[in-house]
Amino acid sequence: MFHISDRKINVGILGATGTVGQRFIALLASHPYFVVRSLGASERSAGKPYSKVVNWKQTDPIPAAVRDLIVNPCAPEHFADCTVVFSGLDADVAGDIEGAFRAAELAVFSNAKSYRRDPHVPLIVPLVNAYHLSMVPQQRSLHSPPLKKGFIVTNANCSTTGVVIPLAALERAFGPIESCLITTMQAISGAGYPGVPSLDIFDNVVPYISGEEEKMEWETLKILGGLSEGDDGLKAFDMHARTPLRMSASCTRVPVLEGHTETVSVRFAGGGSALFVVQFDDPMGSAAEC
Repeated sequence: MFHISDRKINVGILGATGTVGQRFIALLASHPYFVVRSLGASERSAGKPYSKVVNWKQTDPIPAAVRDLIVNPCAPEHFADCTVVFSGLDADVAGDIEGAFRAAELAVFSNAKSYRRDPHVPLIVPLVNAYHLSMVPQQRSLHSPPLKKGFIVTNANCSTTGVVIPLAALERAFGPIESCLITTMQAISGAGYPGVPSLDIFDNVVPYISGEEEKMEWETLKILGGLSEGDDGLKAFDMHARTPLRMSASCTRVPVLEGHTETVSVRFAGGGSALFVVQFDDPMGSAAEC
């Protein structure tokens, strides 16, 4: 039988003062396996106690375990006691910083979009494609120089995560999906803080969220697709190529505080179709990081 060690894993959080970083802190506060040892943020916040620099927006108070932690710059040498790093960095800065942490032999789990398209980085929704983690050893071996422990794994856009779980279940039950049409109605919380200007969203539907539709389409293909192996022995994400899937997404912003709704219509390669609705809370509360 598998047993979890009584020794907790030391973790760090990048972008700790932002909305996503705050959610990481709240979720990890009483975690049975992880303990937060280091917080990273901008140079403006570095060197000060966390409670003095964060504009805390979560419902629960700041966890006592991190209130007085001194915030560090987002550099690997300040996370030497950590085994795992969770990144809530904005995509504008995440790429170089997360790459440096991987090179420093840290396991990086990123909420940013910077590495989602990387051909060697798994884009994971655990209920759907946990087996894509088998790409990690190849990611390490192809790094220059090769790595022993460091790697990057990313999560998906919040709207993608909500839809791939039922899509995967449908494919298991009825076979490959041939086409998929998705319309999302995304809450204003997904726009991050301070969010959509009130005059733009009041009594209105914003019909287009920049970049969201493209992300949903290719992320779904990467997550639902399998792994193929070339003549050189290298693995690749097949982007659902073995049974081509046509994706079309339309993403809108609606005047709802929290929670996204999606309507999804699918047609199966073997005939038949289905229409369903997905409704879920936005777990990280920031489309800037979705």
